[in-house]
Amino acid sequence: MNIEKEIAQELLAIQAVFLNPHTPFTWASGMKSPIYCDNRMTMSYPKVRKKLLKA
Repeated sequence: MNIEKEIAQELLAIQAVFLNPHTPFTWASGMKSPIYCDNRMTMSYPKVRKKLLKA
């Protein structure tokens, strides 16, 4: 498995990624997106954080 898929699976497993196609999230920049990744969640998962740093 490639690193992109591994990271995506781990972010989904720790519930750091949210999908909402019907009501998009509004980012601080004002941009709207159906996908939101809460990277703060990785603070509780050192293995995931280390993998992100290596990628």
